[in-house]
Amino acid sequence: MAPAVFNTDVAEHLGQAGSIPVRLRRPPPPTTGTTGPTAMSILHLDEPSSTSDDGPSGVPDLAAAVREGRLSAATVAERLLTAIDDAVPDGVGLVVDPGALRAAAAALDRRTDRFALPLAGVPVVVEDGISVAGRGDEVVRRLRAAGALVAGWARTAEHEVGLDGTPGGRATAAVVASGAVPLGIGVDGDGTLRCAAAAHGIAALKPGRRVLPVPDAAERRWCGLAEPTLLARHPDDLTTVLDALSRGAAGPPAPSSVIRRAAPADTGSRPPAAPVSSLAASLRTGRTRLAGPDAASAVHAAIRLLQDDGLGLVAADPPYRAVLVVHSARRRQAGLARRVEDLGLDPAELPRSARSLVRRGRRVRRLGGLRPATPASWRQRMVAWLDDAGAEAGLLPAPPGASGAGSTGVAAWNLAGLPSLVAPVHRSGEHGCVQLVGRPGSERRLLATAALLARG
Repeated sequence: MAPAVFNTDVAEHLGQAGSIPVRLRRPPPPTTGTTGPTAMSILHLDEPSSTSDDGPSGVPDLAAAVREGRLSAATVAERLLTAIDDAVPDGVGLVVDPGALRAAAAALDRRTDRFALPLAGVPVVVEDGISVAGRGDEVVRRLRAAGALVAGWARTAEHEVGLDGTPGGRATAAVVASGAVPLGIGVDGDGTLRCAAAAHGIAALKPGRRVLPVPDAAERRWCGLAEPTLLARHPDDLTTVLDALSRGAAGPPAPSSVIRRAAPADTGSRPPAAPVSSLAASLRTGRTRLAGPDAASAVHAAIRLLQDDGLGLVAADPPYRAVLVVHSARRRQAGLARRVEDLGLDPAELPRSARSLVRRGRRVRRLGGLRPATPASWRQRMVAWLDDAGAEAGLLPAPPGASGAGSTGVAAWNLAGLPSLVAPVHRSGEHGCVQLVGRPGSERRLLATAALLARG
């Protein structure tokens, strides 16, 4: 094993050379003549724009156009159907019901409170793990009450084990990255969805515990690890959606909102949040592992951008421990065993990898089950890390695609129940993603910080 040394990759940007103890790792030799795309080039995207030749495409602009009557929801639906045919890559598991979409758009155009809906006419793709049938899960009801249009359903891996075969690992991320649908929502229990977003260069927010309602099936499947995760091409879009969904269950509009023209506050918008003032930066993706070249370059670029904006940064590694992987794995395995029982499935008919996880999950439950205090303990450890560093948030690598799915550096924040945001970084034509993590309730400030990175 290589001797412990001091890594200066991050510290040299912060004037703190020699402050990050890590182990040496030689960079991989350059390769030539590769036949397939790398993780960071799965789907090349230019910097997102809020408008296009066909009209507004960003969530705030599109919702404003529908609210003000400059664009009808029916027109949005027809453009969406055309865009899905033209832009969504072949092989992406997206199911669209044109009749249901047109009917929802027509119903939205008839709503008398359309001018007060924060997500009026905004299409959203929903992952399979979230129910849209009938009234749907609570988060779907909030989307519809806010005026969003369910554009389609994206597949996930069978029993949510591993990747689903889509480039980047998750179909939801691929659909949003294509630009056909501006917003996606899925369930992220082990970081796979955020890693898929990083592979495509889009933003993905896993809020803190209970900020958004967790579907019942996901709660049982993931044993407290999962949260509804929002995806969009720009952090500003996520801010609008988070504000709309976190207001609580929506009821019928107040009489005053129908009688008079609604003020901007009636759409659920809030004063803009300020970016965090200080961050703890690290290149670690696990207890002994460092980020790959692409993810590390994105962290370096983010450091330069944030320093130019006057934010304070300090080099400090998160307190990852080997047992953290064990705690996360036990919850995933126990949740899968519970799901198999709920569905009445025969484990012998499952794929080999799933059968192994079910056996381990049953063993965990037979030997006493999960420790309820574990998530709170890790949450305290992570917050203490920020306290010791004197930072409001953390700046960490975002491993892209299959290389990061389930890794400690992303799954730790599911176990701790703290906000985790994959944020695109645009600087001098270079594109990559970093992970911003924060304290409970810091989602909007993380998004404001991510907006600085997206502007480049």
